Amino acid sequence: MPAFTGFRELDFRTNVRGTHWRHRRALGGELRKGLRAIYGRHYETWGAPGVNCIHIARRAAYRFPPDRPQAFLFVAAQPSALRWGLRIQGDSDHWRRFRFRLEHDPATLTMIVHLLSVYPLTLTDLTSSLGGALGGCWRFENDELTWLEACTLPSASILNDIPFRIASLPENAAVDLALYTEIPTRKAVAWGKTAAERLLPILLALIPLYEMCVDGLRI
Repeated sequence: MPAFTGFRELDFRTNVRGTHWRHRRALGGELRKGLRAIYGRHYETWGAPGVNCIHIARRAAYRFPPDRPQAFLFVAAQPSALRWGLRIQGDSDHWRRFRFRLEHDPATLTMIVHLLSVYPLTLTDLTSSLGGALGGCWRFENDELTWLEACTLPSASILNDIPFRIASLPENAAVDLALYTEIPTRKAVAWGKTAAERLLPILLALIPLYEMCVDGLRI
């Protein structure tokens, strides 16, 4: 397999045929190396079956193939954008633990708001482009937390709106909560060999929140 030299336009198709960037000898391996340099050998990368997406997780907390909801970091090459961040899928132990922490541990909300304020992240439910069961998304805009109804109509938000809306969702809801960022495909292709070093800062910053979902409090 040739060394990873950067994303190609064909990597952003809905078909994975002809792509190799997810492989552990390509970008998957570069991301794993960067994660393990800080967090040791606990972390691994997997190419999601049939999808142009890498899943990143603590080996002991991830099931492959992903045949049930769980939490994981991800890098997804979509037709219009390269997207990367953290996903917490509903109706899972990880989702229930996240909700419990968000309700009972103030540090969880503090961490989410800090991440939103420092990085160009969006918090939403990916089950639809309008914000899924949440009905919208949160971002920081003009240095303040902003709620975008249907991910289009902005209004100022208070911090406690995040745990309130998430707690209002049914525990077994088909939610795909994500804290992520994205760039246009042309920009990702222009990164060339520097893709891993550009992706890693946000992925590394999300690890503590991911760990809150998969470890710690028993519920």
